[in-house]
Amino acid sequence: MTNPGQSAAVNRPGPPPPWIFRFANKIIRPLLASPFHKPLSGRLMLLTYTGRKSGRRFTIPIGYFDWDPGTVLALSSHLGWVVNLRGGPTVGLRIRGRNHKAVPVVIEEPGEIVAVLKEFADRKGPKAAKGLMLGLPGDRQPTQQELRDAAARTRLVRFQLTA
Repeated sequence: MTNPGQSAAVNRPGPPPPWIFRFANKIIRPLLASPFHKPLSGRLMLLTYTGRKSGRRFTIPIGYFDWDPGTVLALSSHLGWVVNLRGGPTVGLRIRGRNHKAVPVVIEEPGEIVAVLKEFADRKGPKAAKGLMLGLPGDRQPTQQELRDAAARTRLVRFQLTA
């Protein structure tokens, strides 16, 4: 119970532990690369990139959203793969069963993330914004404070398809 004048803490679940992603990736990655990709490939794509320090190639499934023609957006609260895209190295994307090359632009400045999240909610609607799992409402447009709170929990990558 809260005292008058105190706000109740919002109890939002945090992101799942990393081991859940590793386990799920072992199943989802081969499915997205197979002819049986259709049930998943409307929301998930495969990202192939080279590690900055290790030089190893990694292929991981990530969520994406169509944005402008030739552009897709991806959001992540996990920085592991995002830091490897800083500086815009060309990466591989497999979207809906087709391979593409793309140049990523990592957006980490909170004000810019807020602007994109607001535009996302305006374009796609509150229900889609809630689907980002950043704590945005699904029954109305988010407030500036809700957008700022969501931006603090994520990084955004804009992929420009090149081929």
